[in-house]
Amino acid sequence: MGEVPEETVRELYTALPDGFTAARDAAATAAKAAGHAAQATAIKRLRRPTVAAWLVNLLAHRAPERIAELSALAAALRDAQRQLRGADLRALTVQRRDLLSALTEQAADLAVRAQPARSPAKLPLAEVEQTLAAALADDDVAVQVRAGTVTKAVSYTGFGAASPLGDEPDDNEPSGETVHTARRTAARTAVRKSPAAPAAPAAPVEAVAAVAAQRVARTAAPPAVPVGLRRELASAREAEQRARDEVDRARAAETATADELAQLRTALAALEERRARAQQEANGQRAARTAADRALAAAVRRTAKAQAAIDARAARS
Repeated sequence: MGEVPEETVRELYTALPDGFTAARDAAATAAKAAGHAAQATAIKRLRRPTVAAWLVNLLAHRAPERIAELSALAAALRDAQRQLRGADLRALTVQRRDLLSALTEQAADLAVRAQPARSPAKLPLAEVEQTLAAALADDDVAVQVRAGTVTKAVSYTGFGAASPLGDEPDDNEPSGETVHTARRTAARTAVRKSPAAPAAPAAPVEAVAAVAAQRVARTAAPPAVPVGLRRELASAREAEQRARDEVDRARAAETATADELAQLRTALAALEERRARAQQEANGQRAARTAADRALAAAVRRTAKAQAAIDARAARS
């Protein structure tokens, strides 16, 4: 795909598979109209991915850093297998299981974002996980995964090349000549990977290490849990965490309300004390006013009496 621009590859292999053929043909037509005949031919040869392959390609183009983690783990596994380091193999086996599960779930999330109407339960997540696992052991698959150009899901059994999973028919299967060429290439690759010997050859060191790793994994690791059950467990844990958060919020609100009620009671007691003092002061002022009224009435009577006496004396004179 060296003649196909990376942007074109990314757009085609992250688009929905149903629209791949039309988008590919349109891109080829545009390249040909621009005078790039060789590029148009290369684009036309691109094959439509299955849904499982599309999920892997989404992951490669949208989260390349996670695919880099997969490549790093593959290198670590190969190194541990060559040197038959049992402790490292056990640790890497656990890391392998966790990483494959996380990548599969992330691919499902990316698919739902790309097509919200798609149900995660109907996605071929098992095939996605098998393809990612194959990329850990098969260099050819790893190259396709890193490039985000996977066309079919594959599986790896431990020896030889990864096997394709026929989850969907292809809309443009290669011609018979292409199939024969691919078979010849696979045969040459198998010859290069096998040691030459006149009799039955011994298995290569990598194969022996792989068998040892599988034996260690079977004895050290628990049985693999289906992706669907892992997603259900993750969903239940999220619901549990949300419930715990809700309980924490309710408890915090209850504490805040109790504190506010205590503050109001304290303020009410202070107001009641102030009211009692004001009432006492008002009672004293009322008594003082009553005494002043009485004194005023007595003064008025004395004034009237004195005035009457003056008037009587004046009349006798």
